[in-house]
Amino acid sequence: MSPHRKLSVSSKRHPTQIQDIFLGLGLSLSPQPSERKPDGSDPGRELEYSAVLHDGTGVVESETFHTRYYTLGKEGEELAEENKRIGREVLGLIRSIQTDKGMNVRMVAVAEPVPKEFKGHEGVQFFSTLWLHVDVIPILVNPSTSIFTKLPAPSTSASATAAISAGVKHLHPATHSATTADVDPTDHSVQVDCNGQVKLCSILQYKQSTSDALWNRFTALADHLNKNNISISFFSATPQGGGVALMRHAMIRLWKMVGLNVKWYVPEGHPTVFDITKRKFHNVLQGVAPQNMDLTDEDKKWFELWTEQNYESFWTNGAIDASIIVIDDPQLTALIPIIKKKRPDAKIIFRSHIQIQSDLTDDPQTMQHRTWNYLFDFIKDVDLFLAHPVKFFVPKNVHENLPVLYMAPSTDPLDGLNKPYGRASVRYFRQYFNQLSLQQCGVHIDWDRGYICQIARFDPSKGIDDLVAAYLQFRKKLENSAKPPVDGGPQLIIMGHGSVDDPDGSWIYEKLHDTLGTKEYALVRDDVAVVRAPPSDSILGCILQGAWVATQLSTREGFEVKVTEAVNKRVPIIASDAGGIPLQVKHGKNGWIVPTGDRSAVANLLYDIWEGKVSVHRDLSGSTRDADGKTDPNSIAQAWVGDFDKEAQKVHNDEGATSEDFWTVGNSTRWMLLFDRLLGLSPEENVSGASTNGKATLGLEEEFGKVKITAEQVEVLKGMKVGDKLNDKGIDGVNVWEMVMGEDMIEGEGELI
Repeated sequence: MSPHRKLSVSSKRHPTQIQDIFLGLGLSLSPQPSERKPDGSDPGRELEYSAVLHDGTGVVESETFHTRYYTLGKEGEELAEENKRIGREVLGLIRSIQTDKGMNVRMVAVAEPVPKEFKGHEGVQFFSTLWLHVDVIPILVNPSTSIFTKLPAPSTSASATAAISAGVKHLHPATHSATTADVDPTDHSVQVDCNGQVKLCSILQYKQSTSDALWNRFTALADHLNKNNISISFFSATPQGGGVALMRHAMIRLWKMVGLNVKWYVPEGHPTVFDITKRKFHNVLQGVAPQNMDLTDEDKKWFELWTEQNYESFWTNGAIDASIIVIDDPQLTALIPIIKKKRPDAKIIFRSHIQIQSDLTDDPQTMQHRTWNYLFDFIKDVDLFLAHPVKFFVPKNVHENLPVLYMAPSTDPLDGLNKPYGRASVRYFRQYFNQLSLQQCGVHIDWDRGYICQIARFDPSKGIDDLVAAYLQFRKKLENSAKPPVDGGPQLIIMGHGSVDDPDGSWIYEKLHDTLGTKEYALVRDDVAVVRAPPSDSILGCILQGAWVATQLSTREGFEVKVTEAVNKRVPIIASDAGGIPLQVKHGKNGWIVPTGDRSAVANLLYDIWEGKVSVHRDLSGSTRDADGKTDPNSIAQAWVGDFDKEAQKVHNDEGATSEDFWTVGNSTRWMLLFDRLLGLSPEENVSGASTNGKATLGLEEEFGKVKITAEQVEVLKGMKVGDKLNDKGIDGVNVWEMVMGEDMIEGEGELI
């Protein structure tokens, strides 16, 4: 008998806070009986599964359950329904723990071996349902006891205990709603999703979120690169924190599902060097640095030595042995000459993610010119320069010496930033947010009042000073109106993550508190929550989902895909006209664009929205509504989350939505097209007349790379001009999205500013 309390026993405790809990599952399936029942029916197989609850210190409750699994003679839809029934039984158990016990299950660790019957994709998508509908991190764990192959198999209870005990070690120490972004100690490759153990979604959800036109291009390019044994290495500054890391996590996750040989490497950081790369590279090139930020000879020495030592320590044994190497931003530009020397046959792409003030870099009298020329001495030998879709971001000497193309960044529809959050999750993250806010700034958010929200790093270019000033003006207008709100009106949330390569974050964060502490801001001081969030995407995504209005008031900006995330949640957004932001907003339809730095314009818009004079206009005919017919973002999310049969939502499902260009499948497709064309691969090699019969579209990741390129795929590849050379230097390039979609591109997409 288990020494632990049974799960089915209710508790008399009445906690005032929602308790985090972690669940382990162990499964065992008996063989199919050799004989049928006397009436000829299937006797079924016994499925035993044990569930153990772990509170972070140890197991507190457990129980073993038995059910029958009926599969004899079933296939297709019948088998899918049986798998769905079993999956729903386990999902129901998890839901009951959350509702009956007042606990919030943050992780479910499933012990290997999982019966092969449950590893297919027929019926319920168990792991992705856990993540997308129940808001639980699913992880598949091979328990330490698996080494004992000559001993009796451990009980399902023991396996479940071992699984969750191992699983909780992957949770980030600062939050239970995210796992750590670990790196391999030998080569500093990023272990995305705990090296594949975390199963947030399958390829099926990516397909469901995507149009057929884009999906056909994605699968054709994936198969083509696999058939040509292409390998790709990405190098960027950090494994977590900031938009580049978010994109790389999502793309690596998707590419691994289709069998692409891709790895992502990061350096060992050093505070001296990260201070140089942030203050003297990033801030200088964006034009937001003070005038005393010129690079010194010592700065250059430390930067180059840091790069060399990272190469010697981690990357001499295979990291640069790739067909294509991508360098993200200036932090690792000094690696380019090393790659050219060691791997002269590799193609190198430099991807710039920031707003480079080309008017300053092109002026010989500026420190921007001096800084850029130092960096360009490394960059000049790459095979392609990629910039955000803003021509102004590309210095003159780049155009003169390198091929240039333009490409927007992306966000992921299935990660914590963008998935829908139901009522239980909203309640949990609101409680969690107020805990953080009270700890950091003493402000409590009254959710009934509504709130304005800006999600952004604490960076000098994010327009945070403009936001708080505009908010103060808005609140004064409310106070002086004919019917001022009794509660004061909406509050303001400013929240963002930090990053190890961003020393400005703490300074901006404290400066903002200093501003709010002045007499001028006495009216709103207790209504502005300034929170530095732990590295959890979920708290950002959930709080943004419930906002009355979102803002993104950057003064300098590459693109800021947080705008697309707000639009995706159908949250009205007020955004500045900096950088690539206007490409994401359809003025008056999904938000509004205001001139950069125009605080009064922001305040007036907020007041007009409050008064009902302006509003966004989105087609809700394709959206799931809640039982009461409500169409606010939280209600729409609850209706979707509550229906396990709902497919993943299309990222472009109405005219007010942003382009598929700005999402993971679109971004991954653009990159693959560039790899294919930069390498000059022929579209007609390894062609088969046989069809894949759509296997790749069923969510069967294992089918990718096992079939030859079909004649249909060859036509798709030719339509993207695979086999043709990319543009040469001196020729102003186009938006890569236009190269991908061709005649299928929706009007208004693929634009350049």
